[in-house]
Amino acid sequence: MPADGESVDLGAVLDSSGHVTGVVAVRLERVAGSLSLAAGFIHGGVAPQHFAEWWGYGLFFLGAALAQAVYGLALLTDAVNERDFGAGWRRLRRNVYVAGIVGNLAIVALYVVTRTTGIPFFGPEAGEVEEVAFIDVVSKVAELALVGILFVLLRRARTAAGAEPASV
Repeated sequence: MPADGESVDLGAVLDSSGHVTGVVAVRLERVAGSLSLAAGFIHGGVAPQHFAEWWGYGLFFLGAALAQAVYGLALLTDAVNERDFGAGWRRLRRNVYVAGIVGNLAIVALYVVTRTTGIPFFGPEAGEVEEVAFIDVVSKVAELALVGILFVLLRRARTAAGAEPASV
């Protein structure tokens, strides 16, 4: 790791085949973890107003907040590692990346639906189109950036395991 004031050799970021190196992957995991915590913090912050609208909406936001916070902490603390999980830890880590991609894309997709065609299925406001708020956009930017980083990490993990890079 470079000391303060030192520059990073960009050649060290990619190996000879153009893949992200281990040190960069750790840094990317930390950024991804921070983004997940930020999105979780936002969802947790708006949960009370959604509980006031209907318990189901509030429960959804509380669940999203908890899932994103736990996910973020898992990435920040290197929770899935060889020491704790043994030989299958790399496969498990890839699955953790996929779960983050799927979960955050589902949240973003639901957001798009609620802002274009209306709240689906349940609750007193079912069918109503929600307004776009600044805090919504901040959380969606965080979630989409998180998804992008997870795709990079997943590709790296699959390549490191000897598989073809992810084409998702």
